Amino acid sequence: MKKIVAGLDFGTSNSAIGYASGTALDLHRFEHGGQSVPTALFYDEEEGVLVSGHDAEARFLQGHEGRYLRALKSILGTSLADDATRMGARSWPFRSLLTSFLTSMKKSVEQAAGGEISGLVAGRPVRFVDEDETRDKRAETLLREVLEETGFGPVQFVYEPVAALIDAEENMPGAEYVLVADIGGGTSDFTLARRSIDAASKEVAGFDILANHGVHIGGTDLDKRLSLKAVMPAFGYGTEMKALTSDVLLPVPPSYYSDLATWQKIHFCYTHAMKRDVRDVMRQAVEPEKIELLLELLERQLGHRLANAVEGVKIALSDSDNARLAFPDIKDLPAITVDQAALAQHFAPLEQQVARAAGETLALAGVRPEQVGHIVLTGGSTLLPDMRRVITACVPAAQIVPSDPFTAVAKGLTKAAKRVFPAR
Repeated sequence: MKKIVAGLDFGTSNSAIGYASGTALDLHRFEHGGQSVPTALFYDEEEGVLVSGHDAEARFLQGHEGRYLRALKSILGTSLADDATRMGARSWPFRSLLTSFLTSMKKSVEQAAGGEISGLVAGRPVRFVDEDETRDKRAETLLREVLEETGFGPVQFVYEPVAALIDAEENMPGAEYVLVADIGGGTSDFTLARRSIDAASKEVAGFDILANHGVHIGGTDLDKRLSLKAVMPAFGYGTEMKALTSDVLLPVPPSYYSDLATWQKIHFCYTHAMKRDVRDVMRQAVEPEKIELLLELLERQLGHRLANAVEGVKIALSDSDNARLAFPDIKDLPAITVDQAALAQHFAPLEQQVARAAGETLALAGVRPEQVGHIVLTGGSTLLPDMRRVITACVPAAQIVPSDPFTAVAKGLTKAAKRVFPAR
């Protein structure tokens, strides 16, 4: 079997992988024909099988009985990395779930390429964990171990925004200073690079990397905020309940809603204890009809479907003035409309933090905003008009370099793999 090298973009929401052999370089197309796959697993309780990617998403959307696991990358650097979850008759360590997903990707690309991966360049965010070097290193170590256990061969890491820079090299021949903004599902990462006279590293031909910086804010955080601000109030978020022993009004516990709006925590919300607590709250609630909708959401285990619908509203607002969330699974839930003005208001605090991280990247590099002549935008969240506006405002003189927000990182990583493992 021929040897190939690969570039893996293991993303929070979606993942992609490219491969190279000789002079050829391709992005892998998965079974549905697309160049990316949902970073998701589904345990089908009826069949007792664990499936990944498009199959996992399809079974979940079709209403199969089981557990849907998404945003797998977000467990890196958290206590969940050493924990386990029960599905079916057994306990599944989260580490083994990472291995299962990555194994399916490896098998898919090797079968399509007719080769065996002998070297891998994998992307990583600039920060897995904000302001904690120990946990950040632990996250990279775990990912390296899982990739090597999966059989990817020698593994090297490249920052994801650097990979996007590698992909965009040919599209900016006259660039001097370049800012790369990669706003992914879990993190916002930035790289500031300068054209090099004598060429730079073997991965980034022609550029010196002046600074890398990132913040742990991404598309899933935007989804969570949209859910809490626009959707969860219909289920009682922000409402009040009567105290048992006085006339004092207390807030309905916000933790229910925060967990239901966080992909990796949703499945912990279906416990008997939580449903019992919500029934108690409903008896004391000022607006019990809303808490009744919350209880139905929990009893019918519809949290993941609601989160998916919220994400759909965000995506629709990438190119529409307004979007409507209709959730027919709960017949008494009124349709919710969100427009661009409301979205801008909901997202502003997070966007400001992302813009601050971009400014800090320039400061780390010692470069003034007006010196930056080009900007590369990648990651699905850069398609949101307000997100794009706040980032580009950080470098007002920069022109936007053409780049595919969904495949640039994977293509750049694959180009890097050809350079890192040239003899393979």
